[in-house]
Amino acid sequence: MRKIYSILCLFVAVVAVSCSSDDDDVLSTLNSIDAFEINFEGLTADDVTYDLGNTITISVPFQTSLENLVATIGVSENATVSPASGAAVTYVDGEPTLFTVTAQDGESTKVYNVIINVRGEVGSGSRIETYTVADAWGENSVTTYTYAASNFVSETSKEEDDWGTMITTVTAFIYNDKNQVIETKVEADAKSTVYEYNADGQIIAGVYKIDDVLTHTYTYTYNTNGDLTSEVRTDHTDSDATSEVLFTIENGNVLTENKYGSDYVATYDDKNNPFKGVYPAAFAAIKVGVQSVNTNNPITGTIADADITYEYNADNYPLNSSYTYFDGAATVTKTFTYYAE
Repeated sequence: MRKIYSILCLFVAVVAVSCSSDDDDVLSTLNSIDAFEINFEGLTADDVTYDLGNTITISVPFQTSLENLVATIGVSENATVSPASGAAVTYVDGEPTLFTVTAQDGESTKVYNVIINVRGEVGSGSRIETYTVADAWGENSVTTYTYAASNFVSETSKEEDDWGTMITTVTAFIYNDKNQVIETKVEADAKSTVYEYNADGQIIAGVYKIDDVLTHTYTYTYNTNGDLTSEVRTDHTDSDATSEVLFTIENGNVLTENKYGSDYVATYDDKNNPFKGVYPAAFAAIKVGVQSVNTNNPITGTIADADITYEYNADNYPLNSSYTYFDGAATVTKTFTYYAE
């Protein structure tokens, strides 16, 4: 009887050890991402927002590069993630990139969508309110600017004296969710220009219609610095005849503007041009010209007999300017007002 009892005890002990060993070999099925953070070059923690969940949404400022980004990823104990923590991954703005977490058991998986949204451009320019041109032999006008929440212009209203006839032109600026100008419209005249962008965020074409009838097409080319070098206009009302304006730009200023076979040149001050911050960068790039968008303000050049003189405000934006042309026969004065901060 004692022998049978001993054998029984040995059997129970073996079974107990065997069960304990099976419990220790159970593999985890946990497969979650507990932490996710990307190292964005040049950005601070305040520049980036994260929304962690089954979909991980990240918001970053305008023009943030999404190429070869490295994430530090925390996952469930003994789980693995692919792409791996520390791997370089290239993302596409607004599109999901899949990260798969595999549990310790090798079978339980969970897929996370990681979406990086690049925020729209935000203006920080002069917020010019009115621009007045007084030229007895040329243009006499007052343009008033209205702004959107982005601080970019939403509408301009230009009142021009056309030799005694006052003409008012109201132009509306239409933006997408990235604060890019996608269309300008003069509704009173049924005029519209729609813009096409390339992958680099540059405007490469504009289609101009009147009463929904195509009249002109514009194409734009740039140098490696992103400066506009050529604007080609195709006139669809004149057998698709083309004309081209060529630009030489240095440090954001148009040194030479060649149009209608003539060169218009200028030199510049070191103060702030009032028009540059009115538009998003891509739109400002196609609005360059000796007398329009630059980084600074022209002080000599083809448009004037001699120096163009300015009075500036405390922020180094011009309050007024004046010059003569036609050997002093004509005088031009320009005045600028700004919205209060």
